[in-house]
Parts: sequence; C-alpha cells; structure tokens
Amino acid sequence: MLSPWQEDTMRNEMIGAVVRRAIEHPEFRQRLMDNPQEALAAHGFALEKADLAEIDKIRTRLQDGGDVEQQLVSIAENYGLNP
Repeated sequence: MLSPWQEDTMRNEMIGAVVRRAIEHPEFRQRLMDNPQEALAAHGFALEKADLAEIDKIRTRLQDGGDVEQQLVSIAENYGLNP
C-alpha cells in the first residue's frame, strides 16, 4: 500500500506527464481541450477520477484565455516539472 505522500507524488507525475505532452504536442493539446477522455486514451494515459477532475480544472484554466503555452509552463512548474 502506498503512503499518501507516494500517492500524491504519483498523481503529480501522471498529471505532469499529460501537461508535458500538451506543451510538446499542439495536436494533443487541442484534442485534450476538445475531448479529454479520448485524447488521454489515445495516448495511453489511464487516469483515475480525481486525476481527470484535475485535468478538467487545467482545461478550464486554459479556456479562460491568455497565452496557452505560458499557462502550460506555469502549470507544469506547479507539478514539479522543468519544461
């Protein structure tokens, strides 16, 4: 059984991987915005409900406007990535 810290770390790594993919691949980013479940499945991501909810929050933030690339970089940094 994983400790809460390990679960948080794994969750951050998984969400970070999705964000990194969105930064590196604009076509994935667009698919993620249009249909997240389909985009994630097509790229081999299997996320739990809580992770999908977090991805939905990220989508909402990106849809609010502004520089999407910069927003993704900020989000990635929040998940411990150096984009």
